[in-house]
Amino acid sequence: MFKVEPVRESDLFEGLDVDLGRAVHTLTKALDYVGVDDKSHGCRVGLLCHRIAHALGWPKDRRHHVLLAGMLHDCGVSSTAVHQKLLDELEWKDAEQHCIRGEYFLNSFAPFQSYSTAIRYHHTRWEHLPDSLDKETREHANLIFLADRLDVIYASYVLENPHHLALLNRDELIGELREHAGTLFSETLFAALEQAANKDSFWLELRDEYLDDAIFEVLSSEDYRISLEFDEIESLGELTSQIVDAKSPFTHYHSLRVADLAYSLAELLGFDQHSMRLLRIAGLLHDVGKLRTPDEILEKPGALSAEESAQIHSHPLDSKRVLRAIFPNTPIAKWASEHHEKLDGSGYPFGWRGDQIDLPTRILCIADIFQALCQKRPYRERLSIEKVLDIMDKMADAGQIDLQVYAVLKDNRALLYGTAIKEGAQQSFPDS
Repeated sequence: MFKVEPVRESDLFEGLDVDLGRAVHTLTKALDYVGVDDKSHGCRVGLLCHRIAHALGWPKDRRHHVLLAGMLHDCGVSSTAVHQKLLDELEWKDAEQHCIRGEYFLNSFAPFQSYSTAIRYHHTRWEHLPDSLDKETREHANLIFLADRLDVIYASYVLENPHHLALLNRDELIGELREHAGTLFSETLFAALEQAANKDSFWLELRDEYLDDAIFEVLSSEDYRISLEFDEIESLGELTSQIVDAKSPFTHYHSLRVADLAYSLAELLGFDQHSMRLLRIAGLLHDVGKLRTPDEILEKPGALSAEESAQIHSHPLDSKRVLRAIFPNTPIAKWASEHHEKLDGSGYPFGWRGDQIDLPTRILCIADIFQALCQKRPYRERLSIEKVLDIMDKMADAGQIDLQVYAVLKDNRALLYGTAIKEGAQQSFPDS
């Protein structure tokens, strides 16, 4: 039987020093997974906002504010279907739903609250922005709208043309929005866009090979390091998990419940509070890589094809990439990226077996399996506790899951089943 070994003292922390600028960039990269084929939309919008703000003569702190707000602007978009609608239509009638969702998400994490109101109105016409908003917020929201719509035009253009030809067609690209100056967009902001767009770098830096360098050059001129208390770290985890779980009606609450199950199992196994809370964060964030998985795969009512399964198998590494950047020097990324490993080596993506899989990962694996079986899915209804344990018994007999952890789960089946099927504790939004 595997020995209970709490996390090493060096891995424990009461808080965490985070570079907020880099955290925003990493979260934006994860959000850009939603577009599947368009992986840099959020970063491009943020950089466009900064460059236009520079042409407006805004002070440095305000330029930096719109850079980060621009990068976070689509945090309310989890669905690839919604993302496609926002690409296809200049003014999509249901665009406000993801703006409301984004405002809620940002308000749930204190360091992001200052961006929330601009995100709430970033698809509102300039002429329709509420009078209750102050001048700066109105301009921030409309600048994000302008940069967002310009990037949609740019992204469509470079799908069919070499990137450098944007330099020869800049007037044409901007011209698609010119008729909307004064209605959709502030005339002042649009004039600043025209001025900024005269620089070749304005267009060249949108290319993936230059984009991150340009953003990090801006971020490096400001100290974004902040110290987060553990409660704030959990708030960031809950924010991100809600974005992931909102991707499909069949995954609502999954990450939150996996986190709660992992926490409870760790407590029953004698873990200390620090280790339990670290594992809960890993549970909240274990599926962040699924933002890259198309909706139709997550919601498929039947068995996945070999190609679809192969696509699913990449999500743990996508999660690891994001979490290593946000939570360096912690085991969070490791645990999250290994939650599909099995003791017999049949898991993915690493194929670890036996003692290569540590106890926290074993707990997270069982919590994920248990919650998924307890939850309604597109291909079946919720399973009873008896049926769930029937399936997991077979996995235990095959040597795939940890017997000690599974025995604790079975001994506390009623309590943990209640946790797994619990709904609520998250905001309800209009259907997306």
